[in-house]
Amino acid sequence: MPKIKKQSENLLEHSNSASDNKSKRKYGFPYRKGLNFCCFQKSVQSFTSQPAEKPTFAEDTECSIKLFPHLIHVRDLTKDFIDRASGVIQIPKDQSINELMKKDRIKVRGLDTLSSQSLLGSEEFCEPRRWPFIPTICVSKIEQAKINNEVLLMDEHEYKKTKKMLENRCVNTKEIRSAITHPDVREVHEALTELLETPIWKLLLKIKQNMDIADASNQLEMLSMELDILLNTVKHPGCSDTVKTTTEENEVCSIIPEELKNYLFRKREVSGFGLWNTEEFRVFVNQETKGRHIRENLLKVFASFFKIKRLNVLNCEPSFHPNFQPGDKIFPTNSALAKTEERGSLARDEKGYGTLGGFVTDKNSNIYALTCAHVCKKDHYVFAAYGDSEREKIGECVFSNYLEAKHIPVLPDVALVRIDDEVKDRCNRTMLSDIFHLSKFKIFSGNLENLVNRAFVYKVGAQTRLTKGYILSPALYITGRDDTFLVSGFGDVHFAEPGDSGSVVFMNENSSALDTINVIGMFFGSCTLNVEDCKEKSACLRMDTAFEFLNQNGWDIWFENQI
Repeated sequence: MPKIKKQSENLLEHSNSASDNKSKRKYGFPYRKGLNFCCFQKSVQSFTSQPAEKPTFAEDTECSIKLFPHLIHVRDLTKDFIDRASGVIQIPKDQSINELMKKDRIKVRGLDTLSSQSLLGSEEFCEPRRWPFIPTICVSKIEQAKINNEVLLMDEHEYKKTKKMLENRCVNTKEIRSAITHPDVREVHEALTELLETPIWKLLLKIKQNMDIADASNQLEMLSMELDILLNTVKHPGCSDTVKTTTEENEVCSIIPEELKNYLFRKREVSGFGLWNTEEFRVFVNQETKGRHIRENLLKVFASFFKIKRLNVLNCEPSFHPNFQPGDKIFPTNSALAKTEERGSLARDEKGYGTLGGFVTDKNSNIYALTCAHVCKKDHYVFAAYGDSEREKIGECVFSNYLEAKHIPVLPDVALVRIDDEVKDRCNRTMLSDIFHLSKFKIFSGNLENLVNRAFVYKVGAQTRLTKGYILSPALYITGRDDTFLVSGFGDVHFAEPGDSGSVVFMNENSSALDTINVIGMFFGSCTLNVEDCKEKSACLRMDTAFEFLNQNGWDIWFENQI
């Protein structure tokens, strides 16, 4: 199917004369609350000064809102944001948005006539104040489907395919994704999702415009940052793909100049440095008296860089703390001890646990569990359980990076557990998105700076389960590590806690079907900066770096549903 074009010409420039085969009037046109598609079947003549012809119904089609998973996703994100922000900032009262929050069905209406007055001016068509909140489809004789003035124009052939998709009585996620990602309708589904989410985008934009952050508290700044990410997530006509998932050939992987990194690595008084949000570059020094000297030299030697990044020199020593605590989920134990135990049991003094990040495979069809190296050591047997269920041996750790080695620039905290043949068939080898739908996925290899203030990230951990956060520092360099980034949760909720080590950090690819996720990294511990205004953050390693490291050590592995 041709790509949907987004243009700003007058809606009726592409209308055609009325068809001789008009459908009979089936229904009246009462106003009904809630969210409706208005699908116009067979457009009429171009705009003239003649009186408007009243639209006549041709058909009604009702579909489940489940056919629009991205709309549900955005609706839930918006409700979560408004619930937390309502006591801090002014939220406009919008009854149509409240209706949307409760909707589980969407009615699609087809009309057999259309003129400019009937579309945009007639009170019989809709309440004027509600017009922006009623997405429309206009079916007319045009060569290529397009969005025009918040109306989706398409020919009758495309409309029939779209109607077939909307009438699909899907009962599960797999069937829904198959219906809405079919090549015949995928572009149209993206466009319909944009029209549906436009009222949410307009509401959020109004909230943003009303926010005064000139003298904002830290709480207000955090809400403003979250709102920026939410605005970037919501689809609307005129929006474009916001996140690149691969590094283009001519794209610089990091904005930090190599000369600047090498300069800071040579300074003994520098304990770490990195990007902070989108505008700030932080340098951590372990001697307060050296801070001013470092600052003056950096501003002088790297003047061009610090014209685009604000320099902040802090007196502190950042440190990582691998998270590991008594509890449940993945339980490593010494092999000699485990051999004395029956399958399905474990010595009760072995209480430490981490998180099973996901399953990977190799060319010999071996299955491995991916987790952190500080969770389990090589040759340890690994047991697993869900919640308070009985622990059961799932395999043996065959690779665990030696974290105490010295003089290595990259230190992935990663381990592989080979799964026993007896439990292979019970392993869910697919990845789960933030709404727990089976998803295909990609390994994110792009610039993490492109995600700052632009994308929500998620993880599912053994301790805190599903949490949402944002990338605070896309590149943090401490003790030579260059695979680290920091994530923060929203409000008072931590992104991760002890016991979550090994959980995969990911984001949704912002498609209307929400059928693909991008795996960004793995949570391995907390990071503290020893300064009062910096709370503990979640430290994560990049997954593409970890996979490259494993490959260099002879482990050519991949996720089973990786694309």
